Amino acid sequence: MTHSETSPAFPPPHRPGVAVQIAAAALLAAGAGACYYLAAQPSRAGLVFLLLGLLLTAPLPLLLYGAYALQRATYTVDRDRLVLQWGWWVEEVPLQTVTWVQSAEALGTPLPLPRVRWPGNLTGERQAGDLRFTFMAAQPQGLVVIATEDRRFVISPADPAAFLEAVRRAAEEGSLETIAPVSHRPTRWLNAIWRDGFARALLLTAWGATLAAVLWSSLAASSLAGSGSAVADDRAVLLAAAAVLFQGLNAGLGLFAYQSPTRRAMAYLIWVVGAVAAVGFLASVGVVLLGGAG
Repeated sequence: MTHSETSPAFPPPHRPGVAVQIAAAALLAAGAGACYYLAAQPSRAGLVFLLLGLLLTAPLPLLLYGAYALQRATYTVDRDRLVLQWGWWVEEVPLQTVTWVQSAEALGTPLPLPRVRWPGNLTGERQAGDLRFTFMAAQPQGLVVIATEDRRFVISPADPAAFLEAVRRAAEEGSLETIAPVSHRPTRWLNAIWRDGFARALLLTAWGATLAAVLWSSLAASSLAGSGSAVADDRAVLLAAAAVLFQGLNAGLGLFAYQSPTRRAMAYLIWVVGAVAAVGFLASVGVVLLGGAG
């Protein structure tokens, strides 16, 4: 937006939170990889290791998106609005609706922090009486509260004093226009994709084939799939694990492209490739298992 190009922007502290989330993602990925390797061994515990690997894989998108969102996070001040951005989440607060802005320490009462939080990610909403607290912060230290009539936006600029001074100057200058509040949430893209029949079909095909490959290979490796299980090849489980990782990357890249109408065709192309690859992974698992059984 043009107003952010000339208006002062105040980022939260990026480095600590990004480092923690990337490190946690790397540890989970290593643990998941070890579980997938153990699942590939001809043992009845294979299914347990596979489920544990999937459990360790599940938080990876949250951590990676959390690092990405924190890296992009910024709080912009101009004469008409405060723009609070956290990854794909953007809140535009008209300056005319702001009743006061001050540090959380000056309030004298503890804030109702989000129940689910981790280093580098203090985001979400809490209701306290008639007030809705919206957190777009990196850490519980150095918080700044922006008050409107029925909401409290809680942020964590790296330089709280400079942010407070910028808001004070903008309020003194006065607004040039009357604007409405704007809220863009990441979930709106998920809803848009689900309503898009073509995108939904591609993603369901991709993940359906991937999960089928995972279950088939795991049952075979766990000696639960009949006579073919005795010769189950660990390559099948490794193919299935690779399929899961590939589909996660494919879905993420498609989502990035889908947000822009000019790149939406690219998103469809990415997901077509993902669906075809998922069917290919499933076929490869079948060739490995059925070939081994023969």
